This record gives sequence, structure tokens and C-alpha cells, in this order.
Amino acid sequence: MDFDIVKRQVVIEYLKLFGNPKEGDTWSLWECIEIFRYYYERYYKVFGVEHPHLSSKSISTIISNLPYFSTDTPHNAEYDFTPDEYPIMIDAYFSQDFKNCNYSISHFMSGDIRMLRVYECIY
Repeated sequence: MDFDIVKRQVVIEYLKLFGNPKEGDTWSLWECIEIFRYYYERYYKVFGVEHPHLSSKSISTIISNLPYFSTDTPHNAEYDFTPDEYPIMIDAYFSQDFKNCNYSISHFMSGDIRMLRVYECIY
């Protein structure tokens, strides 16, 4: 897969969500693109094949959730991620042995996956 296709999708979905990038934005368009790029490069390095194509809706959901994690638990745990934390979490994710998993970025972003990587790597 040509990453330029993914990049275009990220740009379009980012602009739909946040409008034109402004100075001082918490998460820049460039940072979002770089997280996708890093993930897709790691995926290729680990599996030797391109990451499966994602729908625009999936990309939009991922972009929306990149900055934070929250749960619907009684404690309503919440954590704000920084862009610098993602390479560490992504590397840790690919070192896990998940059964029956395609290691898609959608899986990485689902459930408690990222939070568990934070506990392993950052704390």
C-alpha cells in the first residue's frame, strides 16, 4: 500500500474533525500523520506485508482517540497521551503475542490495549 493514500485519508479526516490546523493545537496534523506512518512502518517490518486498508470512518475514529484514553469503569480512568509516547507503545504492542489477532492499528487503538502499553513502558 502506498502510504500517500493513507496520508491523504488522515489529512481529510483530520480536517473534517478539527478544521484547518492552528498554532497551539494540542495534536497537529503532522503528529497524527507521523503516528500512522510509524505504525504502518512497524507493521511492515514485523509482518513483511502492508497494513490492511482502513475505511475513512476507522481513520477518523483513530484520530479522534489518539490524544486520550478513558474508560467507563467506576473510577472513570482517563489518560492524556502525548505524541512522543506512541512509538514506545507501538513497539511494545508489536512485542506482544496476541492470539488470533491481525495487529491492525484498529486493534491497537481498541479497549485497554494502549493503556496496558503505558503501564508497561511509561510508568
